[in-house]
Amino acid sequence: MARTIRVVEGDLTEGDALVLVNASNTNAMLGTGVSGAIRRACGRGYQKRLQEALQQRFGGAMEPGQVMITDAGAHPKARWIAHVAVMDYRQGFTGGSYPTLAVLEAGCRNLWQAIEGIGTRPLSVAMVALGAGTGNIGLRNSVEMACRTLKEHLAANPDSALGDVTFYGYELPEFVVTLEVVRGHFDVPLECVPEELRKP
Repeated sequence: MARTIRVVEGDLTEGDALVLVNASNTNAMLGTGVSGAIRRACGRGYQKRLQEALQQRFGGAMEPGQVMITDAGAHPKARWIAHVAVMDYRQGFTGGSYPTLAVLEAGCRNLWQAIEGIGTRPLSVAMVALGAGTGNIGLRNSVEMACRTLKEHLAANPDSALGDVTFYGYELPEFVVTLEVVRGHFDVPLECVPEELRKP
């Protein structure tokens, strides 16, 4: 299957991907940042439906690194949201709530596998830097882990349902770092690269 790995500056909820990745928490509470954008884009009542799905599938909170796929509510284009439990809020917010690199790696690997299980193909995916904000894991570390696990997943699954994957950097500084890291792993279309960053 032909696929393209892109990097885009902006809000992932405004793109055309069928699957939006949410940097979530073990309680699947939609707060600020990416989660807040997803809550607004998916419409009224989406948080309540998310809590019901969490209870039905896990009987309570997720473990750090687990992934829950849900519908995308009233989102006009996306059909699914992949909620990756990065922050651990099972005991409230504590010093142990922050993710480790091991949790981030597990979350990325579980994410790619969970998307395979949706059953539709090809599936376009809008990816964010998991744990780079509140999780304090660092943007470069997060994107590097996502790229490495994605590359390994695709190599091990030649018939993968994953189609185009777009990495989002919300503002210019995040976009530039994300672009640099992703280009170290994948051939990114030239139109994704600003002229000033193109090599002569």
